[in-house]
Amino acid sequence: MASLKTSVIEYLFDKYWDADRGILTKSLMSLDDVAQAIRECNAMSGASLSDRNPANFLKDLQRGANASKNWPAPVAAKGFTAIQRTGEGECFEFIPYRPGQTEPFPDDFKVRDDAPRFPVQSISIPLVTKSLGRSDETWLIQTAINLRVVETHFSVAPAFPLLELAHLQMGIKLRSTEIDALFLGKAGDEKNPQPILVTCEAKQAKDPLIPSQIINQVQAAFAEADASIMTVIPIGLRTVKGVGFYLTEFEAVKRDEAAKLEELTLASDAIYELRPSVKGI
Repeated sequence: MASLKTSVIEYLFDKYWDADRGILTKSLMSLDDVAQAIRECNAMSGASLSDRNPANFLKDLQRGANASKNWPAPVAAKGFTAIQRTGEGECFEFIPYRPGQTEPFPDDFKVRDDAPRFPVQSISIPLVTKSLGRSDETWLIQTAINLRVVETHFSVAPAFPLLELAHLQMGIKLRSTEIDALFLGKAGDEKNPQPILVTCEAKQAKDPLIPSQIINQVQAAFAEADASIMTVIPIGLRTVKGVGFYLTEFEAVKRDEAAKLEELTLASDAIYELRPSVKGI
């Protein structure tokens, strides 16, 4: 499947690449552009790649550890990668490499083996529940919420100190993105605390954290939140097979900075070891 999608990506890039000027005449691909390109590639190659769900086209290509290998080499050689776009019929956009970038989809936030480690009890999860454990994001985030892993992080290893933190909702599907878990915190003066949102992106061990997805979550959180919310703290939660969770806390984002946010900066990270281990984590 990856090779078929790779061919579609290359087909779209070549379609809009002006070799004489060394530029793309069109970089933003719509859902219709992708669906049409799939049909045209199928007709030329005899393949049968489905054109019914172009919204997840790039997201599916980025899954797993081979995202950069699945990207067409001729496009990478010209120094272009892509970022997912959502809303208004958009699908993805070809963008040039950042300064110093050497591959299409670098895993900038790999698990650091020397990150601080903290034990988290998992004995409170019933055995019958543990027996149903699966290696997917839903089980990952459900387990983390049940064991209050995020609350533990902001108690023992935060970059941004909070007075309290409460889980609001899982799997929030918004127009432009999906937030795996959303938390409401309070910070500052105990007598007059300020509300803070914490957005969480969850990934399996083999899947990299994709900065653009996390940035989209921050921007969407501000768009949906009350005007009193002036700060969002984005975090990533990634499983460490047989160990627990690797939590990455990124620098807090102010409301007036969100629209121009292009990169994430790691502020704090830690590994939370589940004791005993939990199936699927």
